[in-house]
Amino acid sequence: MAAEGNPSTTQPSAADGAAQSTATNGASPAPATPIVTAAPQPPVSAAQPPAPSAAQPQTTTVAVNGVTALEELVQAATGRKERPKPWVDVTTYPWTEDEFSGRFVRRANYQELYGMKETGEEVDELIGLLNIRPKMRVLDVCSGNGRHAIALALRGCKMTGIDNGPGPVNLARETSRNLGLAVDYRQVDALSISFEDAYDAAYLTCAGLSDFSPAGAKDLVTRVGRALVPSGMFVAEFLDEASVKPSDVRTWRFVAADASLFVDGGHLQLDERLYDSDAKSEVIRSYIVPTNGKMRQFARCRQYYKEDEVKALLTAASLQTVGFHAGSAPGLRKVVAKKA
Repeated sequence: MAAEGNPSTTQPSAADGAAQSTATNGASPAPATPIVTAAPQPPVSAAQPPAPSAAQPQTTTVAVNGVTALEELVQAATGRKERPKPWVDVTTYPWTEDEFSGRFVRRANYQELYGMKETGEEVDELIGLLNIRPKMRVLDVCSGNGRHAIALALRGCKMTGIDNGPGPVNLARETSRNLGLAVDYRQVDALSISFEDAYDAAYLTCAGLSDFSPAGAKDLVTRVGRALVPSGMFVAEFLDEASVKPSDVRTWRFVAADASLFVDGGHLQLDERLYDSDAKSEVIRSYIVPTNGKMRQFARCRQYYKEDEVKALLTAASLQTVGFHAGSAPGLRKVVAKKA
């Protein structure tokens, strides 16, 4: 999973002091149609819970110390910090936690979450952009469940995948072993790699460059540049600033147990997407209430870039920009670079 070496944003909500029944948790795709309100409209009141569809399972709202879970969620949401500062108040999800990363990587479907292309199509594009041939040494940065690395290993590449999450690394190793593939997966922070002239090509997919702060992205690109041999190729995907929707959005929904990325069990969820035009960053913040009534909050930050800004990152790392291409999902762009 794309993640930076910053501490995760998992903090008690404002409701902790009043109701003493809160922690923090994140967003997942829900089978129900969400109810969306755009800022600056006030949060949904306790008297207006989302109406479940006929296909949705019914749940009983749990009361804790006389306060229902929904009421507590509303209280905490209205008492939250209205405009968290990107990369200061919010960094990223706790990818390094075994339970969190293991659940996320096994349940997340990137085609459903972000409209990503199928893995085979993505890999075909990588092969063309990186000019990959069998027996080439290729580095998969933030390799996640290993789907790209596995596909390239099946085509004869010597693959290394790095990820800071124990869940993704364990799953990728298990899948590769079952397929009889010798892929070198390493649980390591991408901002700590120190490879030198070790790889013919490297890539960072799923808009992974945007999962790092601007300073972190600069550091990462420099480290990847060092890892490449002369004339080595690099592809990085990022969130395109031209696609950003600057208005804030808040969404209520019910998330079924088998669709939840962050807890085991169904829950009510309030999602917020808050864009900071000065920082060119988006904060994604979610409040969830499982059936035990103990609310949790998770938040992450993502960075948007213009092509010129990405080009500047590459130039600072002694990488020559070859060109820009459409990304693997709407709103994403890919950049191709070459080491001099």
